[in-house]
Amino acid sequence: MRRLAAPFLALCLLASLAAASRAGDIEFTASVDQTTVGLGEQFQLVLSVRGEDMLSVPQPSLPAMTAIDVLGRSSSQSTNISFIGGQMKKEATVSFIYALAAKQLGKLTIPAATLSYQGRTYSTQPIELTVEKSPQGQATPMQGAPGGPGVPQTRSQIPLEGNLYLSVTASRRSVYVGEPIAIDIALYTRFQVENGGWAVVPTFDGFWNEKVFDANRFDFVRKTIDGRTFGVADLKRAVLFPISPGEATIKSMGFNVAVVQQSQSIFDMLGSTQSLRVDSKPITIKVLPLPEAGKPAEFTGGVGRFTLTGALDHTVTTNGEPVNLTVRLTGTGNLRMIEPPKLGLVPGLKILTPETKDDVRVEDGSVRGTKTFRFPIIPQGDGKFEVPAVTVAYFDPETKGYKKLSVGPFAFSASGSTTSAPVTEASGLKVLGTDIDYIKPDVTSLGQMSMDPPWWPNVMMLLSLGTVGLAVGYRSHSQRLQSDRGYARMSRSTALVKRRLKQAEQLLKKHDEKGFHAELSRALLGYLGDRFNLDTPALTRDQLRSALSERSVATPTIDALFEVVDRCEVARFSPEAASRDPRQLFDAARDVMARI
Repeated sequence: MRRLAAPFLALCLLASLAAASRAGDIEFTASVDQTTVGLGEQFQLVLSVRGEDMLSVPQPSLPAMTAIDVLGRSSSQSTNISFIGGQMKKEATVSFIYALAAKQLGKLTIPAATLSYQGRTYSTQPIELTVEKSPQGQATPMQGAPGGPGVPQTRSQIPLEGNLYLSVTASRRSVYVGEPIAIDIALYTRFQVENGGWAVVPTFDGFWNEKVFDANRFDFVRKTIDGRTFGVADLKRAVLFPISPGEATIKSMGFNVAVVQQSQSIFDMLGSTQSLRVDSKPITIKVLPLPEAGKPAEFTGGVGRFTLTGALDHTVTTNGEPVNLTVRLTGTGNLRMIEPPKLGLVPGLKILTPETKDDVRVEDGSVRGTKTFRFPIIPQGDGKFEVPAVTVAYFDPETKGYKKLSVGPFAFSASGSTTSAPVTEASGLKVLGTDIDYIKPDVTSLGQMSMDPPWWPNVMMLLSLGTVGLAVGYRSHSQRLQSDRGYARMSRSTALVKRRLKQAEQLLKKHDEKGFHAELSRALLGYLGDRFNLDTPALTRDQLRSALSERSVATPTIDALFEVVDRCEVARFSPEAASRDPRQLFDAARDVMARI
């Protein structure tokens, strides 16, 4: 048992050390939307970077791929903020999206992509692909469709023109910026076709693209047009939102098909196929600008028709516990393009950047759903607070005018929050009493006195003058303490901050890191408030920075101060705080206060 226990303990220790070394790392992964693709068919590669408290991420390095073309790229970012047990967890995900197309049959490998972040290099896993002549599950030989009675089967019977074409239709040709356009792409044929694939992959430059449908096989439906029977297969549907005014063009698209030709010889029992390419015609869309006249300041980019709701998750909070304000915009329109509404400043409250979530679906050529904004609100003091009403403006294309929606205000109360210590009132100078020494009248008791003046009265006189000066100064100081609040706060700033730092150090020795960071932040902000007579809980970051600059605090000192405060705040609300050195943060705070 002893022989087995020692390696087991060593293995556990190594595992725990490895887990600790991974704390705070990012996760870098790669994925594709399909692993079996057709030759020349577009597929998607997504490189995802995820991590807590993650800073801006650079573009990953995509390896050189001789058998795969990169057709385009885009990116998206999302942030998720959650509060668990009074601690804030902030997780961000950045996705780098690449449109690819294989140009070689067989087994292909997408090599590992790399990313350099904060001095470390991360790699994804390689991805194996199978490239076939046609996409997976696409186009088996048509059995009588679109052929069959009344429908020709060979090109020798009818001309190609007008009997095989690629159709692209738009639901409208004139729209406002952000107004949706439904796009349908279909193959019309009077021939029997086997296989097909994109020769020119559809791209929609100048539009936000909401994918609805992408076909992975031919599904022909009979349609009669001008007395002729066609087989019609839908290839792609999308909803487009133009992003800038002017003329936007949906470019020409190309599609390759294999047309089955009937046997022309008794020795060719199976017939043959001929590869053909059909191209669509470009479509020009007139995009109208949103009117500037009457555009409200609360406009956040919404175009469509919406409703607005909002609520607080609770109306009473204690010990600095955050309150979440959730605002939901529901309706039809360009939901993904709408920016968060702006909340007004509220003294005593810190309103963080909102978490944004989309829940949308496409129905009948329009995008419907809900966009949710969740604002974490942290009280900086005790009392009753009211967040002003949230107002969102949007443009309604039907009425060709702007509309406003409002919800709120939202009230809640807070207690036990972090505030600066109250300024104690100074006490006045008290005269404790005096002694009187009387002259003795007994002549016989009088001794011989020297005629030389003694030295000690001069010393006593100097001491008395000094005492009077000190008394006058102390009296003036006491009166000023009672009448001048700023002077009183500054006079007590050093003593108060020493006491707070001592309390923070005691909490650190007890391994109460959450309490330590709260007390250290309170000491630093309280020292600033007492030193410069500022109401720091009611000031925003920019207002506090401006106030310190006006009082001749050096810019490097201000930056160092905010760095300490930010680290304390993150440590209070984020589990990652345990990975930092609290003692180093304590020394940095003392250094900042010494420089102020």
